[in-house]
Amino acid sequence: MRGKVNQWKDEKGFGFIVPDDGTEKVFFHISTVKSKARRPQVDDVVIYDATRDSQNRLKALAVSIEGVATISKPQNKSRYNRIEPPKKNIFDYVLIVILLVSLAAAGVVFLKSQRIEDAIPSGIPALVAIVLLGRQKKPKDKKFSCSRCNKITEHDARTIKAWNNGFLKLYCRSCHHQWLIDNPTQVDRSNLSRSGGCLGIFLIIAITPVFVGVGLYQWLS
Repeated sequence: MRGKVNQWKDEKGFGFIVPDDGTEKVFFHISTVKSKARRPQVDDVVIYDATRDSQNRLKALAVSIEGVATISKPQNKSRYNRIEPPKKNIFDYVLIVILLVSLAAAGVVFLKSQRIEDAIPSGIPALVAIVLLGRQKKPKDKKFSCSRCNKITEHDARTIKAWNNGFLKLYCRSCHHQWLIDNPTQVDRSNLSRSGGCLGIFLIIAITPVFVGVGLYQWLS
């Protein structure tokens, strides 16, 4: 189908198309625009496919802007398309050593004194290490390429949190907003950090021998 863009909200990444046949206006999102050389503008003539979403709203797919190439010229943004997962550094490994030594020291003190309060000072470094290991890191690049519209945009608190949780497919603000509209029943799992889960397993493995030792000691005494 053919039509003309009569509304476009660039900051939100969506607009409306008036078909040439004068029928109902059609909603479209930046992620459906095939012409990547530039973003849509009011009065652009476009070619598109029309469909209806789950709420029976008319929306456009595969939108091409007449007179604009569908494939943009190569740009120096390949590094923004490669999002590397968070990695441990020297500081993280030092914290892990401190955590293990602190837990071991706390266990020894408790075995000798049989008083949990005597073991608390030795366990404080472990608590500090746990907090620091769970800190949010920042991506190496301050910008990333949106996985839907390929727009180069800067990281914000939302994308940094998602990246720390292990998500490498990141959306710009407008595409994320559209994703929320398209997936109204999607459960938000952003608080379930993968790194947090690994850290929890690690702590269980580290602390279990201490409690086993305490149990054996008390059983034998």
